[in-house]
Amino acid sequence: MFWVLSNCCQLRTGPACALTFPTPGRYSLTMHYTQLFRKLREEKGLTLEALAALARRHRNTVINVESGRPVKFKTIAELMVKMGYGAKSAEMKGIALLWLEAVSGIPFSQPEIEAAARKSVSGYQASARQAARQLDEAVARASLDVGQIELLGFAARNPGVLAILQNIRTLATDLAAGERVAEREVAEDS
Repeated sequence: MFWVLSNCCQLRTGPACALTFPTPGRYSLTMHYTQLFRKLREEKGLTLEALAALARRHRNTVINVESGRPVKFKTIAELMVKMGYGAKSAEMKGIALLWLEAVSGIPFSQPEIEAAARKSVSGYQASARQAARQLDEAVARASLDVGQIELLGFAARNPGVLAILQNIRTLATDLAAGERVAEREVAEDS
């Protein structure tokens, strides 16, 4: 038996995927990625041990994939490549979509879910573009140089540093105010 993906799981264009046999029986994406992974491994005539040896992984790694234990997709992809499935193959795309559905709980293969996801992503992209425009405008108004922009980037990535700097600034202001009070008291005494 050989599994293929019809309608090729393209996330940007195209309809939802459906797993099919070359013969008339249809299989939907309600199948779990672990089932498809096992079928693909068995089609290649590989045992758990043989795939583990081929991939230079522990046997438990393959068992974890097939039993549905939490694994990174990178691990699954590496095993798929070792079985002979290309990174852009229909089988890899099918496993990727099924894995994503399994870990997220979102049935991306359903057209209405895909449409809602696309709408949300485009909304986030629009918000990101708007934020980038506002940032560009703010930088232009402030006439910041490259060094200042890099400092802002550093501060954004390290918010704890900003809190420390604010505390130092407050302390310095308090100390300066205390010195002025002390200077006034000395001046009044003289």
